[in-house]
Amino acid sequence: MGTKHMNQCKLKSSKFKVQSSKLRNIEHRTLNIINVCIFLGFLLMAGCGRGDIAKSSQVLAKVDNKEITISYFERHMDNLPESLQRLSTEGKGKRALLEAMINREILYNEAIKRKIDKDAEIKRRVEDVKKELVINTLIQKELINKLKVDDKEVQDYYNAHPEEFKNREEIRISQIVVPERKDADDILEKLRGGSDFGELAGRYSTDKSSALRRGDVGYYTYKMLPPEIRDSVFKMKIGETSQAYKMPGGYEIYKITDRRVVSYSFEQAKGAIKLQLLNQKFQESLKSWLDDLKKDVKVQINESLLK
Repeated sequence: MGTKHMNQCKLKSSKFKVQSSKLRNIEHRTLNIINVCIFLGFLLMAGCGRGDIAKSSQVLAKVDNKEITISYFERHMDNLPESLQRLSTEGKGKRALLEAMINREILYNEAIKRKIDKDAEIKRRVEDVKKELVINTLIQKELINKLKVDDKEVQDYYNAHPEEFKNREEIRISQIVVPERKDADDILEKLRGGSDFGELAGRYSTDKSSALRRGDVGYYTYKMLPPEIRDSVFKMKIGETSQAYKMPGGYEIYKITDRRVVSYSFEQAKGAIKLQLLNQKFQESLKSWLDDLKKDVKVQINESLLK
């Protein structure tokens, strides 16, 4: 069931929201890792030379022929976590970020000299990222930017589905996710021997986000759970631990830590409803668009290799 898998159905989650921000996350992923590490390492370093760019109003630095402009610098600053964004505008922080960017360019130039960019695996990964960026830009422009849900649609959905918001029963779940059946059996043996579920989750679970919370993944209704486990898991009692289930993220073991019956007012639910309706419209629009595009594309599948 995994945090990633389970959260697809939660009231406060939104696949649409993830889709609309995915492009931005891809662009930032590599920059964040490099910028944060080098930024911290050069926080107290001295400045760089100005040379022939001293009179420029736009160029902060130059590494051989590569100019680091103010707009380029600010874009990289936006890629940093908020805490480092604040540091980069205080005291030596701005210079440290510039030094980090200079060193990044130096390292990149060295990598190019060694023809690392010609490596087949690097080319494949670059092509994969490029394809994903291009596809998501297309989807953003053609679908997501055009989707709208008005207040009446949200109110109508809330009124038409009282069972989703009034007196609904929820269970709170903790989980342990491990890659192999043998790992799951070892965990179950430890639990039978009296080991603490939360401690084992923190130590062994490969789902790191829930592991940090001792396995807790929050509250779920019956319908929020994946169909293959909902009947057995939802009827479990507080404190009860499940068997190991084979799920997309590996083998998963669950513990029920609470049960409750809750109601959500329209004000509490409207944000999640709007995201849900946007996601529904997105999925419908994407399917319709793909169906139209497929009319002009010849697709062949080697069925024998799928068996």
